[in-house]
Amino acid sequence: MDARLSFLFDHSSDFFCVLDRNGTVLYTNTTLRRALGYTESDINGKKANEFSHPADLKRREELLSNIGICKEITAYESRIKAKNGRYFNIKWSLILNDEDDLIYATGSSLTYKLNVSGQNNISDNILNIIQSFNEGFFIIDHKWQVTAFNPAFQAITGLTTKQLKNINFRKIDSLGITEEIMSEFETAINDTVSSQVQYFNAYFNRWLRLNIYPYKNEVAVFIRDITNIQVQQLILALEKKVLELNASTSYSLSQTINELIKGIEEIFPDMICSVLEVDEAQEKVYHISAPRLPVEYCNIINGSAIGPKAGSCGTSAFHRSQVIVSNIETDPLWDDYRALILPYGLKACWSTPVISSHSAQVLATFAVYYTTAREPKDEELQMIGRTTNILRVLIENKKNQDHVKDQNKRLQEIASISSHDLRRPVATILGLVSLFDRDNLANPLNKEIISHLDNTSRELDGVIHAIVEKTVYLNGDE
Repeated sequence: MDARLSFLFDHSSDFFCVLDRNGTVLYTNTTLRRALGYTESDINGKKANEFSHPADLKRREELLSNIGICKEITAYESRIKAKNGRYFNIKWSLILNDEDDLIYATGSSLTYKLNVSGQNNISDNILNIIQSFNEGFFIIDHKWQVTAFNPAFQAITGLTTKQLKNINFRKIDSLGITEEIMSEFETAINDTVSSQVQYFNAYFNRWLRLNIYPYKNEVAVFIRDITNIQVQQLILALEKKVLELNASTSYSLSQTINELIKGIEEIFPDMICSVLEVDEAQEKVYHISAPRLPVEYCNIINGSAIGPKAGSCGTSAFHRSQVIVSNIETDPLWDDYRALILPYGLKACWSTPVISSHSAQVLATFAVYYTTAREPKDEELQMIGRTTNILRVLIENKKNQDHVKDQNKRLQEIASISSHDLRRPVATILGLVSLFDRDNLANPLNKEIISHLDNTSRELDGVIHAIVEKTVYLNGDE
């Protein structure tokens, strides 16, 4: 950037930043960094999405797409996370410069403004407190009109100040309000009853919690994004369920893992997951579970060899490390498999090896596919780590069960050998010895007895050898 412009922007009281077409922050001015509490190294070079509220991510992706067409966008409002965890509501004006293909953005904070329509009995002190909340706050009257709202609520809705003023609450589609939730509001207005409800907002794929407080002819509502809390609770419940299934003899390993994968896909609807088992020779992979992957694709790659350039899973198993492919179309690891996967609309694949407790071998790989090219978020990486740990427990437990069953089978075989195969030659030897003529060693019968003793001894040796083999296996020396 020109040094003179850089000087002006650094001394401006407005926020200013420069991004590339992919949304990577290249430059920020002092005012923006000071307001958010970041240093240059904290923010420059990072994706803008890392600082956006989760509810704004979809809109931000649309922004980056639209600016290539419109070239200029004004009055774009978004919630940006400061270093202390607080969100600032900022109104931006952006322009795409064709000469350097960069996006220049200038903005101002709306965080210190609570939008109130008409005469609303809210004192200045309360206004200042409410506007600083990280959770959304709004008031609706008996006609369902939104009469007041803070910046956090505006960020959750994704609407502009002009769109929200006096809007009918029931027409805010981005809140994803269901009929059940609407009935709670009706009860609050009609019966003056406070309540708390939580629901899944399908519009943004987020969990929201509402605290509804009626007062006179109005209803004050606090709305909070509880997605992280809810997801953790759902994951814990899923893990408990899967471990209980694992303890049941009526569920096979593939059935148990299938329940785990289906549960994860319900919690994270955008994820398409699969588990591939690595064979004992550590050479090939085979499908254990892939509820939503196309069957044709699963059949084609079943039994594929692992290697240094074998898609995400084969490479992950080969290197014994996590492989993140954010764009299948361009990543060389997928050169040999790209034509197989792209027709099904899958654009990204992250694979993590499930390594045995003693790091002796790779047991399986856990893969997450997406229909969009993207990098994983921190919470997604945490979920993947938890899932691989659960998979390790499930697979090793199954292997231990199989080992115990095999040991029991061999013990039964040894017992059978001892009671039948071993007793027969011993009884024969004892009988032959009793027939041996010790008084007349030259008796021709003695020669025949010795011949029978030799054959029976060889038979006994074979039985003893079989027992030794099975005993060695039981002791783990195979």
